[in-house]
This record gives sequence, C-alpha cells and structure tokens, in this order.
Amino acid sequence: MIKVDYINKFPEWWKERNYYDLILSNDIDSLFSCEILKQVKGWDIQYFYDFSNVYVTDEADISKRPIGVDIAVNIKNFKCFDNHVVMLSTDDYCNEQSINFNVADKVSRSNYFQKYCGSTLLLVWALYDIPLPKSEEGKMILLAIDSTYKGFYSTFQNDKISNKHYLVEVMGFPELYEVLKRHTQQDFNKIIYKYNLHKNIEIWDKKLNTDIDLEGLRKEFDLPFFMPKTDFLICKELTNKAVSLPKCNLNISKQDISENIFSCALTRKDFFNYSQRLLNM
Repeated sequence: MIKVDYINKFPEWWKERNYYDLILSNDIDSLFSCEILKQVKGWDIQYFYDFSNVYVTDEADISKRPIGVDIAVNIKNFKCFDNHVVMLSTDDYCNEQSINFNVADKVSRSNYFQKYCGSTLLLVWALYDIPLPKSEEGKMILLAIDSTYKGFYSTFQNDKISNKHYLVEVMGFPELYEVLKRHTQQDFNKIIYKYNLHKNIEIWDKKLNTDIDLEGLRKEFDLPFFMPKTDFLICKELTNKAVSLPKCNLNISKQDISENIFSCALTRKDFFNYSQRLLNM
C-alpha cells in the first residue's frame, strides 16, 4: 500500500464507486493498468490515444470525461493515472486531478533527477493494495514494464536512490527490490523480448491490435487482458510535437510553449514532448 503521506497528496476520485470509461494509450503499461482497473473498479476501455488522435467506441459514455491511464493529461480537472514528469518549472501548472508521484513531489527540470522513474502500473498496483504475483517471473514482468528495473542498475547514484525510495519506502514493495538484487539487467531484457513488452498497441481497420504476448501474460497472471473488439473511431485530432528547452532557463512553463496542450512529458531534462489539441476536448 502506498505511504499515507502520498495518499494524502492525491485527489480522492480513485476511491469513488462511480463508473468511468478509460482511455488506453499505446503500450503495455497502460493496457495492464487498465486491466487492473477493470478488475478492481469495473471500469472499461472505451477510448484509445496514440499521441496523434483520440479514438472512441460507440459504447462510450460521452456525458462525462473518461479517465486517462498512463497519460499525462494537461486539461484542468481531467482525471488520470500517470508517471511522467510534467512540470517544466517549479511553479508550472499541473493537473491537480492527476494521480502521479512526480506531480505529488513537484518534480520539474530543477529536480529532474529525483523523479519517479517507474511504471504507472506499479503506482496503480500499490494504490489498490493488490498482492504481488507469487512467481519470480511475474514479479520480473512487473519490474520490466516501462523499464522500472533500470534505475537499480544505473551508473548514476540519483537513479539508484530514487529506484529504492519509490519501490520500498513509497509503494511498499521491498519484495520487488529483492528481485532486482537477484537478477541482472540482461535478465529483464530477456523478459521484455519474451513477452514483446516493447511492442505498441495500434489501430488497424478501426480495431485495437498488438504483438504483445497477451496469451503469455494471461497464463502468468491469470487475468483476461481483454482488448475491446468494437470499432474505434477518431473523435479528436492532435498534433504531436517536441521541443528542446534552453538549459540556462529553468523558468519556462508549459503555457510559454502552448496554451492548448492535451498531454505532455519531459522525456529528458531539456526535451519536452506534447500533443496539442486542434479542438478542445
């Protein structure tokens, strides 16, 4: 279970019994997180986001906003689970309805190397206090998703400290930290390629498709890993952009770049990726 200090920093909507549709993004971190939310909350994938478009099914409840899963939504009061660094400066705007360690800890370019560098999946797993899988391979898969394991093997001390801090002290996963001690980085690389965890989810002929080994994951975790079979149609068009930020100026905000950002992330300390809305959502 996540440390109480962090629970108190998060918005409380994650506890609600209300139904919400989910927005799936294009990787296993989002899909596995959606699977857990389906099992725990009964929330279903009805939207898909591939950084260029938002798609929707005809079964979506368009009367209320969905929840973004592994998506750093930059729209005020838009609920999302996320793991990205989204603040450019220490006083930059951030979506207060985002459940994100890096938002809770006010991580920006100024303290970028103290960031949570782990998966949205582990955040969701810890938040809902789900028991860890019993098998070693199951635990390794959890650590392999979104490269959570890499901080442990990093040559930079900040990465090592952050990896242990969030895994052990914040999320309460000392057992996963012990798994890291028992293996090499190459062991996790093999897990990634065994299950095709690096593959994306895409829309082909209006349907969700992926080369991720969902059958293998079903067997390992005894979960359905269900992807909707219904058609997904474009409901919002976006433009995907990236900018290099001046190293000497840490006061730049997202608003200085665009006032119409849908989602965003600092993918490196001085490199900012974002999707810009063509129309308001």
